Amino acid sequence: MTDTTTTTPTANPDDTARARDLANRWDAQQTAYIRHRAERFATIARVVAAVCADTSAPRILDLAGGTGSLAEAVLAAVPGATAVVADKDPALLAIAADLAAADPRLVIAEVDLADPHWAEHPAIASAPFDAVVSSTALHWLQPGTLVDVLRRTADLLHPGGILLNGDHLSYQRDESTMAAIAADDDAATQREGFASGADTWDAWWAAVAETPRYAEALARRDTVWGAELHEAPPKVTLGFHVESLRSAGFAEVGTVWQYLDDHVVYGVR
Repeated sequence: MTDTTTTTPTANPDDTARARDLANRWDAQQTAYIRHRAERFATIARVVAAVCADTSAPRILDLAGGTGSLAEAVLAAVPGATAVVADKDPALLAIAADLAAADPRLVIAEVDLADPHWAEHPAIASAPFDAVVSSTALHWLQPGTLVDVLRRTADLLHPGGILLNGDHLSYQRDESTMAAIAADDDAATQREGFASGADTWDAWWAAVAETPRYAEALARRDTVWGAELHEAPPKVTLGFHVESLRSAGFAEVGTVWQYLDDHVVYGVR
């Protein structure tokens, strides 16, 4: 079942500083896997800012938001906004909660997007959102679950609200040339990133494990994820995402940014 407890932490400078260090290292690690990640985030933030330009107190939902990096990028670009960071992973959310303790604009919600009741979480169901964002996350959903999540997300948005999803989306089978170029580019990005000192995925998680404060969250992580933690779902194409957005009821659908197989797709409610 979805956890329906909203996190309302109390700030502690030492906890916040450790969480910030791990969040910064997470960003560096993710950038080592994703060339132009900062441009992807900046594009999402600018579009949200434009959509919310006439809204006094925009509400943002970051789906599978992890440590809250994308939510923070959007909040920096959208004055007066608040953001709900929704994720399944207890360890990532524990770090996000320590950051939220120092920033009242952030709310943390532990939800499993595969649970059909995820949108009933009080922090999510309390009022419609002006924008829903996500990055490098929804490709972990099974295709059928992704379709269901997009349909539910459409219902959570105000009319005219926007969904923006940044992710690696597969080329079609007849696009083998570009798929090969993208794969080589990913490998080069990783070599460059790790050579510059960024953590690998395993090294970053080892750093989290060195923090006693997150021991309980790490212990819960294996239970929450189970075998899914080590089983990648089938890859789906850009076309699948676009058609899923249309079938979910979004009136306008398309791509707002692209670098090789890295896209930001959007849907306007």
